[in-house]
Amino acid sequence: MRILAIALALFIGLSPDLSAKDDPTRTIKVFKSSECSCCKRWVKYLESKNYNVTVVNTRNVLAEKARLGVPPEAAACHTAEIDGYVVEGHVTDRDIQRMLLFRPKIIGIAVPGMPIGTPGMEDGDTRVPHNVLSFDKDGKIEVFKKH
Repeated sequence: MRILAIALALFIGLSPDLSAKDDPTRTIKVFKSSECSCCKRWVKYLESKNYNVTVVNTRNVLAEKARLGVPPEAAACHTAEIDGYVVEGHVTDRDIQRMLLFRPKIIGIAVPGMPIGTPGMEDGDTRVPHNVLSFDKDGKIEVFKKH
């Protein structure tokens, strides 16, 4: 039933409201620099979408990216873990939930860099077209979603 609710919400363009603290699809660990303001805004965005967020401030986010298998060409300013997947950069709740719903055989998804208009990088109504990439254990990178 929970999967059906998520699928329906994603299909009609809404973010599913699943706020259970013990739900692994709503519990996310974010590795970031303590000085990064856009990372802080992305964490607030996740919290506004009912994620249970654990923040790990680190001086060596690159080490976390390497440990989790994030390819350099997919890198952004922060890295997160959720339910066995990696989320790199300013990814939307909708794209995270899409990945968790369909459970592709990938390591994770990424929004490389810091495109204006993505969560945490808001600048009024300005939105830059960008791709969400997927990456797997063999280093294969593909477009997961175009925005």
